[in-house]
Amino acid sequence: MSQTFVFEELDSATRDYLTDVRATGGQGAPGVFALTSDSMSGCGCVSGIIVVVATLVVTLTSMVDVVYKDPGRVALLQTGGLLLGGWLIFAATRTSARGNAKVAGTWVYVDPLHVYEAFREQVTVTPTDGVTEASFTHNYNDGTYQNSVVRAIRSGAPPVVLTLKIELRAEQMVVFLNYLAWARGPEGGGRAELPPAALGALAKYVAENDHEPKDAEGNISLDLVGGRFESVPEEPKREGRAAPAFLPYVVLLVAGVALYFVMKEVVNPPIHDDAIYSAVSTEPCEPWFLQMYLLDEKNNTRHRQQVQARLAMEYDRAIHQLRAQKNPDSPLRLGMTKTLDSLKPTIRPVVSLTVSEASPKPGAEKRVEKLRDDLVGTVKGMKAGGDSPDPDYYVAEGGIMGKMAELMPPVQPREPGTTFPVPRTAVGIQLIEFASKPEDASHAHFEVTYEFVPGAKAKGLYRIKAKVEVRTDLEAAPVATYTDEPTNEFTEGQFDSELLKLKDRILFGLVGAGPPGFQLPKNFPQLNVE
Repeated sequence: MSQTFVFEELDSATRDYLTDVRATGGQGAPGVFALTSDSMSGCGCVSGIIVVVATLVVTLTSMVDVVYKDPGRVALLQTGGLLLGGWLIFAATRTSARGNAKVAGTWVYVDPLHVYEAFREQVTVTPTDGVTEASFTHNYNDGTYQNSVVRAIRSGAPPVVLTLKIELRAEQMVVFLNYLAWARGPEGGGRAELPPAALGALAKYVAENDHEPKDAEGNISLDLVGGRFESVPEEPKREGRAAPAFLPYVVLLVAGVALYFVMKEVVNPPIHDDAIYSAVSTEPCEPWFLQMYLLDEKNNTRHRQQVQARLAMEYDRAIHQLRAQKNPDSPLRLGMTKTLDSLKPTIRPVVSLTVSEASPKPGAEKRVEKLRDDLVGTVKGMKAGGDSPDPDYYVAEGGIMGKMAELMPPVQPREPGTTFPVPRTAVGIQLIEFASKPEDASHAHFEVTYEFVPGAKAKGLYRIKAKVEVRTDLEAAPVATYTDEPTNEFTEGQFDSELLKLKDRILFGLVGAGPPGFQLPKNFPQLNVE
């Protein structure tokens, strides 16, 4: 009757005996030993290596975009992949054919008393005293040897079926078993009376040499047989207890937690930082991506000075372009360039612009809104294709934003004659963004105040009086002040057209933008910066 034991739980005598046989490959043992294969172990090892390598390549290189994600989230993916791959490799090593002190391995050993079938942690033991006959079958596929199947018939019990990968070992095992059956039968003579270890050594000699060891007189000589064992285990027993099954999972849990924190805190941050920096600084680089690097103050720390210096170069280019436009000495131009200069160290280049009408006349709310929109300009999101609702790029028309887009157009590919698959957003749009004035701030960055005051020439006529203040610190005094006081008078019905002219003058002063052929009126006051 067959019994299955956990290798660790075998009695020490049997376990020491089998460990010795396994270590020597059966040399000097009273039986036939053969390694068998565990395809799942090999596949698991290969799969584990693939999983580990793939995890590291995907998460630590820029082959895909995972390396750009949050290091903590990437660490979760790495922990899962490395634990899975490591477990597969460990399991394959732990269940290798040779095994170790706690794992049997994968092999078959037949001695005079038992057939031992080892598979990973377990050993199945079957007595050989009931074997009456053994045979083998060699299997081939297109002339290529595949394996051999040994079949041992037992009286009153199911046969023992063994699959081996070596033809010679299969044939020797069959000869060994058949010789034991013959020696124990009526024709065996006194051979059956031999100690099991001696009988096994004799049967092994016959299996290897195809004849019995006999002296010159024709008598069996055990001196010719040799062998290292004086006895073999007669009845393997269960002794002791194997390590609890849950311990590997505790180790796995602890390893997973440790691995997660190592990857999250030590390995990923510098690699993530370097990858992001490389991506945003590769020419032609754009301000938005440089600003994205600066936005993540927690993870992006190694290259902040380089990114800020590169971003400052874009603002310097914009300032140079503004100074090259007409009317460079305008106080408004000075205010605009100082504003751009103040945005160099900021992470979000957001400024505010407010318009107000003093002593408001009917329709003031709409006039204020229109003048503000006209001064800022329109920025529109555009789609280049695809199903995403988010815009692929932005364009600007009119106002400050339209002129900035004209002065600092989109970047171009480094390779001549090539184009980007998706149009790029103008660099000028990326350098400045307009938003509402912060509620807790005393002032906006750009404050435009105008008023329609009664004219001197006749009743019902008005003049426009306007003032623009530019601040880089919302709680400090303006860095530039512009006063607009043309002398022409107009009717109430001309309010909108006069505001349009005011808008042109302010834009011309700020960024050099104006309608075709626009020039400031002769003798128009050019006041100094206050």
